[in-house]
Amino acid sequence: MLVEAAGPADPESVWLRYTTPDAWPSWAPHMRDVLTDVDRLRPGATGQVLGPRGVAVDFTIEAVDRDLRAWAWTVGRGPVRVRMEHHVLPTPGGGTRATMRVVGAPSAALQPYRLLALPALRRLVRDDPAPRAAAEAVLGFPFAFDPSYAAAGRPFGVTPRTAGVEVGPDWLYVRYGAWRLLTPRANIRGAELTGGFTFAKTAGPPHLSFADRGVSFTTNGDRALCLQFHEPVTVLDPTGSLRHPGATLAVADPEGLADALGLDLGGPSAQTSP
Repeated sequence: MLVEAAGPADPESVWLRYTTPDAWPSWAPHMRDVLTDVDRLRPGATGQVLGPRGVAVDFTIEAVDRDLRAWAWTVGRGPVRVRMEHHVLPTPGGGTRATMRVVGAPSAALQPYRLLALPALRRLVRDDPAPRAAAEAVLGFPFAFDPSYAAAGRPFGVTPRTAGVEVGPDWLYVRYGAWRLLTPRANIRGAELTGGFTFAKTAGPPHLSFADRGVSFTTNGDRALCLQFHEPVTVLDPTGSLRHPGATLAVADPEGLADALGLDLGGPSAQTSP
């Protein structure tokens, strides 16, 4: 389960509020108080979140990556424990996207938590009085929609307004209707041009390749960029049990996307069907 919100606040300011436990109740009012002995999150830190009606939840901070603006914690006690991963990404033209992902099988059972998490993240990324830094460089790449693919994608919420690729200093972010792909740029190990897709196998929502478990975001049958990852990514399965070693992105400028990612296409273009 992935919940996200984008707003005009500066990424550094959002990161500070996201990793300062004392600040959590200011943007997540369902957290009445946070009991911990650390001012800023660090791996191994423990504590307790006090919620409404006397609810108290233990937590342990599992990872904090200052450079990637990413952190993860385990929430709960004993066998009832949930891992959540959090990220702060700059957006094109300035502003921030904050995300929260529930990892593993509990994600399906925790869908109602969206009702609390989404408004909290929206508050987190609202503008704030802190001085704004210069906008970080983020490039956007639209998908190239063939009319027939556009018609097939519309019932699934895939339209030019809900689909796009963003390349930031550290992250690759793909939105495709209700589906998301988020991975560090360092996780991308290579790319190649591809095309010649079969409409029936690629139109509509993202598709799974039964040959290699890759995922395709295909809005035309002609050209796309196929990325390969060091560590497989999660897209189609909210529990994370199914992961994809590669992703096909039918953007309007596949060569430009490869260049923005610092990838050398090299060699002849491949012609394959996801």
